[in-house]
Amino acid sequence: MEEGKEVFYTEDGNVYSGKIIDVKDRGNTFLFSIDSYGACEGHYRISSAQIGRSVFYTREEAERSLNR
Repeated sequence: MEEGKEVFYTEDGNVYSGKIIDVKDRGNTFLFSIDSYGACEGHYRISSAQIGRSVFYTREEAERSLNR
């Protein structure tokens, strides 16, 4: 996971995007923030466990997740 990479996330049935910032390595997992996440003020910390659940590397993956 690299800072500046665009990722896509789902919230309330919609797909949004943002850039990764502030990556923190935690051994076998990592935490990161997205520069804009919904209506959150400040940075929203996300665990790498959310990749494939609510955060995706492509818009297509995010859109498919809404149709499950």
